Amino acid sequence: MKLHSLFTSLQGEGRFQGYPTDFVRFFGCNLNCSYCDTKYALSGDSFYFDTPEAVAEKINKSDVLDVCITGGEPLCQAEELLKLLKLLRGKRISVETNGSFGLEPLYRAFSAENKTSELWFSTDWKTPSSENPLFDEKNIGFLKNSGSGWIKFVTGTAEDLDFIDEKLQLLDGIETYLSPVFENGCGWFAEVERFVKTHKNIRLQLQLHKILGIE
Repeated sequence: MKLHSLFTSLQGEGRFQGYPTDFVRFFGCNLNCSYCDTKYALSGDSFYFDTPEAVAEKINKSDVLDVCITGGEPLCQAEELLKLLKLLRGKRISVETNGSFGLEPLYRAFSAENKTSELWFSTDWKTPSSENPLFDEKNIGFLKNSGSGWIKFVTGTAEDLDFIDEKLQLLDGIETYLSPVFENGCGWFAEVERFVKTHKNIRLQLQLHKILGIE
C-alpha cells in the first residue's frame, strides 16, 4: 500500500467525533478539490510503502477501538484496502471517501469475511466549490439500505448551499452533515448555521481537530 502516515488522534468529524482513533492515511487521490486540506497526501514524495499485513498488525495491537482509513482517497487502492479491512479485529472502522467510487462492493466483500469488526463510510458529496463535483449516486441507495454510513457536504459558498438544498430531498433516512470550510471563519459558520436551522435531516459539523490544533 502507498501510505502517507499512521497516527493516533481524536476523530474530528462525523458520527464518532471526539473518540480516540487510530488513523491510516492513504496516499494519492483521483480528485484535487479546491478546499482540500490534505494536499500533502495527494502528490509529491511524502509517502512510503507498507503491506496490509504489517499495518493490520500494528493497529490490532492498539487498545484504541476506532480506526479511520482516510487519505488521499483510500478507494484508489481498493484491493489493498480490502486486504487491510479483512485483517482488522474487533475494531469500529470508518472509511473516509470522496464519494466518487461505489461503496457496496467493498462493503459486501468485507462483510463476507470479517465478522469481528464494524465498517462505516463517511461519504463526501462534493459541492460546486470543490471544482470536482463527482458523486456515484448508487451510494444513496446503498447507504439507505445498509445504514452503514453518512453523507457529508463541505460548503464554502452560497452556490454550495443552493446545491445542498437541491440534494437534501434525496437523502431522507441517511445521516447527513454540513461542514463549513474551516478557513472561511466564523462569519461563514454563522451563515451555515442559519441554513441548517431552516432545513431538516442535516447537522452542522465543525472540524474538531482544527479547533483543537491537532492532526
